[in-house]
Amino acid sequence: MGKLSKFENVDVLSSLEAIMRTNTGFFQNDFDIDKRIITKAAGQPAAEDKTLLWLSRPSGTHCFRERDVFLKNTAAHNTWRFHKEQSHDRILAYAVELTGIEDGKIKGNLYELDYTKHYERVKEQALAADIHTLIYENGSREQPANYVIHGTPDPQLGKFERFEAKPNDPEALRDLLQQEKRSRSTLAPGNFAEHIAALHDGRIEAEARRIVERMKQLETPNSPNKTHFMVELSPAFMQLASSRDTERLAAMLPYQSLVLSPLKDRHGVYAQINRDENRDREIKKLRQSIRAQLKADKTKTTPKKAAKTKNHELEV
Repeated sequence: MGKLSKFENVDVLSSLEAIMRTNTGFFQNDFDIDKRIITKAAGQPAAEDKTLLWLSRPSGTHCFRERDVFLKNTAAHNTWRFHKEQSHDRILAYAVELTGIEDGKIKGNLYELDYTKHYERVKEQALAADIHTLIYENGSREQPANYVIHGTPDPQLGKFERFEAKPNDPEALRDLLQQEKRSRSTLAPGNFAEHIAALHDGRIEAEARRIVERMKQLETPNSPNKTHFMVELSPAFMQLASSRDTERLAAMLPYQSLVLSPLKDRHGVYAQINRDENRDREIKKLRQSIRAQLKADKTKTTPKKAAKTKNHELEV
């Protein structure tokens, strides 16, 4: 993964939605749940409620409080680890710090995460949380984390609202979260439009690499008539891809006999190459990506500053 960036004072919901639409082909309505979580968090007084971790995957999104991801055996912790341990999906992950509401928009800072490295930190540094705090409308009580939570009203405390894991060592959790905050604060500010363009380019490149690697793994031709090697294009990729995207994908694949087409009696689109094609090749780099075009356009439209000169006659 390349150099990570931070994006400060952004419209959080619209920014995350833009990221989601570059990577999540299916179950985009997961983001509706994320929006409710973020909107509720923005109204909370505690700082730990306003710091979230968010990820986009090809089939859905997730949003959790950062503190919960770093507590063992919570749903947040287990889910955050699951997508690294049980899938090979392309994951885009961000830390989200909510800072306020302006003109009806939830504002905050986004910090790009290297999901693989972040997963390792979560796996190694997560803390035990053997107690659950059950929160009711008129107070709270605690019970062991392995006890069943019934969610029924309490005679003294009233209606059950929610529960949260309580760290065995609250001070250790506080130190851990502060270290995470300090670490990401050193990231360089990024241009969000260029970031979205880079994610778009990255999705096409990742699909090209997947197809090339899969082609190498095939031992014998696997087309219906056994004359071609073929790999199905990812359904999530195709869900998001424009015709221009598939053209760019084809241009990155290093095969002279390449054809992208559906097959009779099968769903999906397949990359197909002749059985005698050399499959021991790497992807081809495109001459100009969307990100490069954005930078070029920015250079063209930015007026040059006049050279500074000294006029000693005007000096007093």
